[in-house]
Amino acid sequence: MSSTLIGDGYRFSEEIMRQEDEVGTTMAQAKDDDRALAILTRRASGLLAHDEALAEMADADCTVAIAAAIAERVRLRADLVQRALDAESDEPISVMCRAAGFTMNSYSALLRMRRRANRGAESAPAHALTFFSALSRTSAERQLPRLAVDLGRREGRAR
Repeated sequence: MSSTLIGDGYRFSEEIMRQEDEVGTTMAQAKDDDRALAILTRRASGLLAHDEALAEMADADCTVAIAAAIAERVRLRADLVQRALDAESDEPISVMCRAAGFTMNSYSALLRMRRRANRGAESAPAHALTFFSALSRTSAERQLPRLAVDLGRREGRAR
């Protein structure tokens, strides 16, 4: 499986950006992949900043591409980031986004995406935004190792 570098650190394997016959990728997923590829191509061409690319991918519900982009920035496995995106709590993905250096604008778009998927619905968006804005990048980077272990443990319990 080969990897493609698309602009400043966005590394996506062919597995993420193509249909997989054995999995039976739906038309909706293929459409999402096309949207993500178009956004990332504009990012690679210098037409979008990192934050703008994340916000556009969130608005297009491109969760697989978002997980890969955040994972690349924070040097975690994409499946751990995906687990944070799917978590009921906003805290894990808030920490990852802050550690990745994303701004309130892109995080807000990601939060809207999570709410559309009924994730994090137990807390008010204002609470998540306040937590994110109060969190420094340095503090978020320090929390990443513990967060990765916690998310990894959840994988073990799910099996």
